[in-house]
Amino acid sequence: MLKIDSLRDALTTANTWCRANPEGFTVFVEEGGIETTGETPSFVYRYSLVLFVMNFTGDIDDVVLPLMAWLWQNQPDLLLNPEKNRDVKFTTLINNDDSADVLFEIPVRERVKVVRADDGTLNAEHLPEPRPRRGSSEWDAVLQDVKRSDPV
Repeated sequence: MLKIDSLRDALTTANTWCRANPEGFTVFVEEGGIETTGETPSFVYRYSLVLFVMNFTGDIDDVVLPLMAWLWQNQPDLLLNPEKNRDVKFTTLINNDDSADVLFEIPVRERVKVVRADDGTLNAEHLPEPRPRRGSSEWDAVLQDVKRSDPV
């Protein structure tokens, strides 16, 4: 599952607090499953990606904005569908006047194409998310210089 490292890289690149405190946040999978039609060996990982930021002393927008940019590149369906974007959730725990723990839960999918190499071994090729055809002009205008961390 490549989106774990991709999100971590995006936050480290875009957020000075995350860059200065790499031990202060973690990205992991809470639960997941595998979907397949059974018609081909290809499948989809479906899982809850969790971002846990500990003792965060910055502005929550400094985490949410890079997260939104990452979602636009890696899971745009969550942003373009009001029913789905309600599934992106967060909770906070105030530690003191200066810091809080913040936990984000993000439902993601990773499409995987299974192919057989010339030597007979099976390989998993992680496919990029389909780019939206509509509703993307404002997103593109704001996030046009945001680079995709990984081709996922």
